[in-house]
Amino acid sequence: MNAERHIIGERGNHFLNRVEGDTGANISACYQCERCTNACPVSIFMDIKPHQVIRYVQMGRRDELLKSSTIWVCLSCETCTTYCPNEVGVAEVINHLRNLAAKSSVEPAERPLAVFHRTFLEELQRFGRVNEFWMINSFNLKPGILKEKWKSGVLKEEMLLGIRLFKKGRLHLLPSKSKGIKRIRKIMKQNEGILDR
Repeated sequence: MNAERHIIGERGNHFLNRVEGDTGANISACYQCERCTNACPVSIFMDIKPHQVIRYVQMGRRDELLKSSTIWVCLSCETCTTYCPNEVGVAEVINHLRNLAAKSSVEPAERPLAVFHRTFLEELQRFGRVNEFWMINSFNLKPGILKEKWKSGVLKEEMLLGIRLFKKGRLHLLPSKSKGIKRIRKIMKQNEGILDR
């Protein structure tokens, strides 16, 4: 086996210190017990498992993390964080990496998920809450999304689901603004300017 060896700290602690400072997660406390990965409901779809994400941060392997599918596949359910015996904020770290990737020029490994993430944040900033009808329409209008959905047959399924939800009164066609929209926009701007153009 010719696996390449990486030594913790070989690239310095700059990335580790930055992520710990930005998230408040005690990443240095992780001793790789793998409970986060074992608890994760979607770890089978990840190229870098949750415990490995923490190790990669410790090792300063920023580029590999931002190019991974893991940061987009993660559900942010926080099961990993709940199961961690040392209370390392695994979900917070992954969410932070997702936001870093969204702002970077790195081509996302899971493009549709990255576009959906961006659309969700745009709609949240626009109305202060998310209206599913408007969000899906905005998402479908992004380059290449509608074509992919048409080819895979997902568009037809979504339309049928939308009709069922509308009939049951679960899908509202007109969005409404949150009373706290100014505060939400301020928080989003403070949060590293994710949506700053």
